[in-house]
Amino acid sequence: MPSAEHESPVALAKLVPGLMAWLLSDIFDVHVPGYHHARTQDAEVQVLVPRSYHADGMVLFCDQGDHPLLAVVLEVQRGRDPAKRRTWKLYVAHLEAELKVDAALVVYCPDPAVADWYRRMFAMNGTSLSLRPLIFTPKDVPIVDDLEQARDRPALAVLSAICHGRDAEVDAMFPALAAALQSVDPDTAISYYDVVLAGLPQAAQTRWEAFMTTTADHQFISERLRKLVADGEARGETRGEGRAVLLVLEARGVPVPAESREQILASTDRELLDLWTRRAATATAINDVLGP
Repeated sequence: MPSAEHESPVALAKLVPGLMAWLLSDIFDVHVPGYHHARTQDAEVQVLVPRSYHADGMVLFCDQGDHPLLAVVLEVQRGRDPAKRRTWKLYVAHLEAELKVDAALVVYCPDPAVADWYRRMFAMNGTSLSLRPLIFTPKDVPIVDDLEQARDRPALAVLSAICHGRDAEVDAMFPALAAALQSVDPDTAISYYDVVLAGLPQAAQTRWEAFMTTTADHQFISERLRKLVADGEARGETRGEGRAVLLVLEARGVPVPAESREQILASTDRELLDLWTRRAATATAINDVLGP
């Protein structure tokens, strides 16, 4: 199961589906049709045999009537997995067949060596059904350290920080990242803050939190946002309990539909999370956990 650090690009794409348009056009030079809005799509793929496959994320670009114009599958890969040669094709084929639109596969690899391995694997790509994954690494995402750019494109500033969290330059990005948080509404700001906390490695996370409670406290962050940051840290504790429930279910081999997963991760009720954790220890189905 991917770590919270490497799930962060997916979490950000779910918060800001339109960010995928920037990835497609600016990194891969893929034409994105004029669209009215972007929204996430259920990432579970049902096949004829009794088994489900779960992509990390799916985004749809839609017209004003909410009809899909383009679909995107987003995957985060930390290691080499030969099975992806076939399951990725399944994700794309499922979307194209179900929604009758073209679908792109975008893959984020934190490790450039892993990215090169997948590129080589898909260079010799089967007999009939070929796939061209759009693979990017941290070096493909620009470093956002300019305050005005961060205010204009806050989601890109967040993506930049989590992609470059292990770089020496990450601390220089903190002022711009703080400015990005200030430029959005408070609810969005705390969601971005959660994504940054999950996406940065521990050492950078500690330095970021120190920055937010010292320098940024006076230069960038309003009293209301300071309260939201504190609330976000408390919320992060309950989200950690939600992830614990999912880990227990995974260890027991209990399938968790996307809707149930979101319900568990979104819960901030500690008593309910404790109940779900106890139920997960003996559950054989998701209803054993979430049922009355």
